Amino acid sequence: MMNKNNAIYRVKKFLNMIRTGKKAADEFDWKYYAELYRDGLRDVEKEHTLVLQSGDYVFENGTLILKKDIKPLHLNYHIIYETILQLNPASVMEIGCGGGDHLHNLSILSPDIRLHGFDISAGQIEFLQRRHPDLKAWITTYSITIEPKLLDLPAVDIAYTQAVIMHICQNHLNALTNLFSVAKKQIVLMENWRRHDFMNDIKTLFQEKKLPWDKLHFYYRESPFTKKPHLMIVSAQELPQYPVLTDYRTLKDTIDKD
Repeated sequence: MMNKNNAIYRVKKFLNMIRTGKKAADEFDWKYYAELYRDGLRDVEKEHTLVLQSGDYVFENGTLILKKDIKPLHLNYHIIYETILQLNPASVMEIGCGGGDHLHNLSILSPDIRLHGFDISAGQIEFLQRRHPDLKAWITTYSITIEPKLLDLPAVDIAYTQAVIMHICQNHLNALTNLFSVAKKQIVLMENWRRHDFMNDIKTLFQEKKLPWDKLHFYYRESPFTKKPHLMIVSAQELPQYPVLTDYRTLKDTIDKD
């Protein structure tokens, strides 16, 4: 059954389409997405901890370990944080940072990382500022689909996404191009692998010399909980600790068809 916020969102999206004569460029109309996002958080927090406190988890010997009697992190969040900590970056940027929980949690797990985040939705950034008023991070409203020649973002070691580019229906190639301009060392992606052919798109952009990196190395990580591949890592340097991604079906086949 459609919940109240979902129904309100769909009505607002439809009325905006009537008013402007244009469909939303992406799966969501970002002007009205914030309430829907918050409703989704309420669903997740029924079974998972969203906002970590100091000592809830520790990172030991390359593994993120639950230490307190709390609900565990969502498995997607767990593998993103663990992977970033394994890569040991000095700086990180989240594309589509939403309410800021991931940035907050990374600040708890590794306080020395310089954090950056942006979101296309001003409502999401306002929500982040209320939800995490003390977050020490560079935060702004921005679109990752901007024309690459106009990109104006700070460079970081790692840029990552959690269910962002999968929702971009137009200009997702701009988004991928811009990711590689932002990140100097690695891209970490957690997406629906059936929405776009991410691996082929990145390879094509590289072959067309639209990416600033000299080399591309593709890897994946299996979730320690499902024992299935969940995460793509694209690196400018070799990472022998991870299995090499040679066939995109390794990730794609873990996703149920829509």
